Amino acid sequence: MKILYVGSPQLFTEGASGIHVGRMCEALSDLGHDTTLMLPIEEEEIGGFFSFYGVKDNFLIKATPGFKKSSMRHFFHGIISFLKFLFSKDYDLVLTRNITFALLASFIKSRIIVDIHHPPVNFLSKIATKRFLKCENIVRVSCNSVGTMDSIVKIFSHNEKLKVFHNGVNLESFVPNDNLDNLVSKLNIPDKCNIISYIGNTYRGRGIEKIIELSKKHKEIFFLVVGGEEEDNSYYLKSVDSTQSNILFTGHVPHQEIPNYLCLSDILLIPYDSDFTIKGGSLANDYSSPIKLFEYLSAGKPIVASNLSSFNEILKDGMNSILVNPDSINEISESIEKLLNDKALRDNLSSNSLELSKRFTWINRAKGMISL
Repeated sequence: MKILYVGSPQLFTEGASGIHVGRMCEALSDLGHDTTLMLPIEEEEIGGFFSFYGVKDNFLIKATPGFKKSSMRHFFHGIISFLKFLFSKDYDLVLTRNITFALLASFIKSRIIVDIHHPPVNFLSKIATKRFLKCENIVRVSCNSVGTMDSIVKIFSHNEKLKVFHNGVNLESFVPNDNLDNLVSKLNIPDKCNIISYIGNTYRGRGIEKIIELSKKHKEIFFLVVGGEEEDNSYYLKSVDSTQSNILFTGHVPHQEIPNYLCLSDILLIPYDSDFTIKGGSLANDYSSPIKLFEYLSAGKPIVASNLSSFNEILKDGMNSILVNPDSINEISESIEKLLNDKALRDNLSSNSLELSKRFTWINRAKGMISL
């Protein structure tokens, strides 16, 4: 099939939407489809997109004018993409996360799949979602989590178009690609030291304060905070004692290098707060589907995560992770000690998490979405 994907992610930042769009197009192409991504990007930046997000250049990117970071980027890119779409070649299937584009395209084009990642929160999104569920041109409304689908059902009642497809991981390409001993040396991590890592954004609600407190309590453990925007990291670094040498904020790390950090870690943390948000401050506990969770699983390492609906619909306590009270640093600390003192438990959780990752791949997500 000829597939058009219209995406308007915040580009070249720590945000996961760019990873999602790139991986989905990569997966669709791996499935044998002629895939085109319409993206708000400069022509000269297209090559940088593939390298920044660590995806294969097996799909075409069509550049459109737009904003990379503005809050208006979705609306503006939706309009521009629609106008460009009017003069594009015909496609067998159109996928998009852009509500504005989907709403406009639904009046002139059939076989459209809308991929929704959060509840309809304003008047336009509610009007659009209502149309998506009723319009014959919209053949599927996919959701990134059960919580997202439930939020739509509460407003509009159940609809057979609604399907849940969680985010995923590319098990073939998301693998270590560097000498881990060299990386440990580069990061100045002491020899034979247990390493506990958090990888991802560092804005409000991610539990970064807990990691800092844990590093003060467990001086014998080295804590890595990998990623995060400079502004967010600077805020938290004010809470780190200048003499404290067992915690490191790495700042941005290219996505293709993340598997190295996962594999050198002994334990992986997701210490989100119960009121964690997405960028911009919207509460996300009930509908988020963090890509990091599936990447963590693929590393085959013990995971300690907050017991929130975003995680416990995937993770099972004592089977492939340890789930803890999101408001208790003590539970995280006790779980860390338990894991470090029980090799059998570590091995069991690691094995089960690796096996679980095989269910949640980008290929499986893409295949499921387009199997109409």
